Amino acid sequence: MKNWNYWRLIGAGGMSLLTVLFFVIWQAVARQTDTLNQVMERLGELEKTPQTNNSRLLEEQLHSLKVRLNNQGKTLNDLLEEQQSIAKREEAYVQPQAETWQVQPEPPASLTPPPPELTTP
Repeated sequence: MKNWNYWRLIGAGGMSLLTVLFFVIWQAVARQTDTLNQVMERLGELEKTPQTNNSRLLEEQLHSLKVRLNNQGKTLNDLLEEQQSIAKREEAYVQPQAETWQVQPEPPASLTPPPPELTTP
């Protein structure tokens, strides 16, 4: 009969433990549900707000890209001008040297001696 009392005690303690566990889980689920509802409401508000922030950011990015493109264009033009000036200086430097190294025309055929004849033994 003493074993039976132990089982009643274990059953009563287990039942109270399960009851407390049930209430704790119920409160956690309720808190999580409230949090999810708040997040859904905030998301709904954000979806309803006009997209002024996004368009403003896009305009700023576009302006920044235009400025960078203009700067790159100026840099490219400067490089092209520098390349043209270098090409002109190089041409001016090479032209006089090319004139001094011109190939002399061949003398007329009547003034050149005939090539020696090759004989085969």
